[in-house]
Amino acid sequence: MLKSLQRVKRPSILLDSKDILPLCFIGLTVFSLLSFFFVLFLSFRVNQLAARKTTFVQLVNGHALVMSEQDYLYRQPEVIKNTVRQWAELTFNWDGIIPGTKELDKGRDVGKGKRITTNAYFGSFLIQAGKDGFRQAALQALADITPTRVFAGQVRSKIIISYLSAPRQIKTGEWEVDMVATRVIVNLSGGADEEIPINRTFTLQAVDIPSPLAANASTLEQQLYAIRSAGLEITKITEFTPNK
Repeated sequence: MLKSLQRVKRPSILLDSKDILPLCFIGLTVFSLLSFFFVLFLSFRVNQLAARKTTFVQLVNGHALVMSEQDYLYRQPEVIKNTVRQWAELTFNWDGIIPGTKELDKGRDVGKGKRITTNAYFGSFLIQAGKDGFRQAALQALADITPTRVFAGQVRSKIIISYLSAPRQIKTGEWEVDMVATRVIVNLSGGADEEIPINRTFTLQAVDIPSPLAANASTLEQQLYAIRSAGLEITKITEFTPNK
């Protein structure tokens, strides 16, 4: 009787090795499946980001922008047209006052005793400079048509743009834009007002976009950055004959 009782097996607290192996296999299988689905999910999200063509960004100054992925030399048509409009308004809108102040605009000396308005001077930075450009020639030509009375507040000028064509791409990073406009010159000191048609074809090319300004940038640096921020400059201005 005692021998038979001694031969009775007691239940083991630990699992037998042949019971552990199937459980380990099942656990590894579940872990592998979870890892596989996680990798698939990450790949899907990465592909979504890679395919995204526009990005919403918010600048530190609080402004929000939508950015699109484009070639470095690509410029939106409205950006190109606005560059032409900006140059025309800076060059031919004269009110005799320094921008942002109530002081009379004494102009900027361009050499040979000639002066142009402060706005026109800043607008000239949209024109290509250097040996391949014509910025200096444009400054002299503009000084020739700027009456000295404008610096005494006796003459004002306003440009009215009637038409700006859609940019025509000449080659990668280069476009043409036609402008039909009229300059209205008002003589505050007496004399007849003038209306002068200005019909021009502008050739523009993409250039490097300036780096963001430092927090302590001067007023001059801020103005130049605003003018050049589109990454465009004018390389040629020729006569345009509408309806030709």
